[in-house]
Amino acid sequence: MNAPLVRLGLPLLSLSLLLAACGGGGTVNPPPGTPITSTADSGPGTLRELLDSAGAGDTLRLDSGTITLVGPLKVTKSVTLNLGSSVIDANSKGRALEIPSGVTVTITGGTLKGGTGAPITLANVGQQELTVATYGGVLVNEGTLTLDGTTVTGGKANMGGGIANLKGGTLTLKGNSNVTGNTAQVLPENKEESSGGGGGIFNKGTLEVEAGSVSTNTATYSGGGIYGGVGSATTISGGKVDGNTVTAPVVQTETNTTGSAGGGIYSNGEVTITGGSVSGNTASYFGGGITVQSTLDAQGNLVQPKITMSGGSIENNRLTDTMNAGVGGGMWTNGDLTMTGGTVKGNMASYGGGFVVYRNASITGGTFEGNTASKSGGGLLLITPASRATNSTVTFGGTATVKGNSSGEDGGGISVSRTILTMTGGTVTGNTTVNTGGGISLGGGTNSTIEGGVISNNKATGSTDGGGGVRVFSNGKLTLSGGAISGNSALRTGGGLVVGGQVTMTGGEISSNTVTGKGDGQGSGGGVQMYASSTFTASGGSIKDNTAWYGGGVFVGGAYENSPGGQFALSGATVSGNKATDGNVGGGFFNDGKLTISSGSVTGNTAPRSGGGVFNSKRATYAQPGGSVTGNNPDNVFNEP
Repeated sequence: MNAPLVRLGLPLLSLSLLLAACGGGGTVNPPPGTPITSTADSGPGTLRELLDSAGAGDTLRLDSGTITLVGPLKVTKSVTLNLGSSVIDANSKGRALEIPSGVTVTITGGTLKGGTGAPITLANVGQQELTVATYGGVLVNEGTLTLDGTTVTGGKANMGGGIANLKGGTLTLKGNSNVTGNTAQVLPENKEESSGGGGGIFNKGTLEVEAGSVSTNTATYSGGGIYGGVGSATTISGGKVDGNTVTAPVVQTETNTTGSAGGGIYSNGEVTITGGSVSGNTASYFGGGITVQSTLDAQGNLVQPKITMSGGSIENNRLTDTMNAGVGGGMWTNGDLTMTGGTVKGNMASYGGGFVVYRNASITGGTFEGNTASKSGGGLLLITPASRATNSTVTFGGTATVKGNSSGEDGGGISVSRTILTMTGGTVTGNTTVNTGGGISLGGGTNSTIEGGVISNNKATGSTDGGGGVRVFSNGKLTLSGGAISGNSALRTGGGLVVGGQVTMTGGEISSNTVTGKGDGQGSGGGVQMYASSTFTASGGSIKDNTAWYGGGVFVGGAYENSPGGQFALSGATVSGNKATDGNVGGGFFNDGKLTISSGSVTGNTAPRSGGGVFNSKRATYAQPGGSVTGNNPDNVFNEP
């Protein structure tokens, strides 16, 4: 019996598809581009020969193998090089590639390695013309060059161990490109020239890091990863600048301190960061991650570069000095800073764990978090050099946040010296200092304003000074017209604010701050602690719900040595709900200096013993020509007999 016919239901295949599946009759498109058929340095089929004969727009292809050069390759046509997994080895015979002006070149894949650069004439790299120092260990670009998935490694030169991107040149890193393991060094024959900069890349033109990495490069003095010269523009929009190092140690003499700068990036030109990361870089003296520094041009004019940050991160960079001289763990700049976003995190220095800003700045976005300074300015150090006639100005506001930073001496969040700070918004929270100014420290010569924003939950943990929220040093001025200094604490004194200079309060609040200590010299000024010679005028706003052992709201300090007592003038503000604790006195005010109440109110404050509203010591001066002191417990005003 015949077996039944079974219909398989397979689709009909065209003859051409069947033939292709069987390996017959089909065609396979070759990779694009003219193949490089010889890995020799020169001769028929070599890269050198094909570069000479190529036309504009051609693509040359080498899928694998190693080309060992006896001299640089000059790319004088606009071409694309698809290098696959191949290697072009300069073999310490100068650099591998030279790309002149007017040429557009794209290199995809491959590795360029082992160059030693060569002398070039380049004006104005430090106020002189250089003809001895070598540039671009592996390649030099004056045209438009894109590296896409290409590795540049093992180069050595005085400037630009890996790449020198010269004036007029544009260099773009894309894909998984990696400029790594290159060195910018100083040799005895050119030690007087500008050298030892740009371990990975020396940039005098336009550099754009869109992806990939500039990593583990080394320079002697500046720019372990990238060095930007006068007039240059460096943009980081993606990728990483990480693990780079500048090695010169800090050396201190009687008149000067020197060291290395810009572990990741050093620039005398503009720097823009919109994405990517600058992380894990080290320097000895300033700018563990980034240094952006002014300099003189060829005509002797001051060039003031700009740094703009709207995204990306600057993380875990540090300074290695052991002399407590290092400034700017994340970044040091005396250029103009504009910051609207991004993250500055986990950086370390003696001064300015996150940023040190020597000039004008606008910080209206971004976050400074978890940075550490062994001395001043855990998150930020804002400073105007004493030699400058005009103070720098810094605006802090918007969504900017300084949180969880720490310092050993002052300014756990922000330390300000001789700079005009205006705080219009933003948040300074959860920062810690050992000595003074857990949130913000305002040094002598500052004239600052708080118009808005929040300074909260900061701490001064040591027994030497205080000011959990803010410290105003002598000769410093603060105008408080808005915002809140709230929820801060100090061990010794001044949970919210310690004043050694001058404060004018027209609005805002100082609230819910605490002094925790009760030992000798501790325990005063839950909201405000005033030292000798200080002044505080409160015509608006409120000082409320603060707590201390004595002087729960305000402690007005008395005369000390040759300095007169502090002076507090209440002329419109409200002092309410403050507390003295544990059997002590002065719920609203403990006055040991001079207190004048002309308007405003002192109400609802409490003390266990006396002076629920105001406690005046024997040597205090007290006057109340107006205003009200009512509803305090156990009494409104107590004068020590």
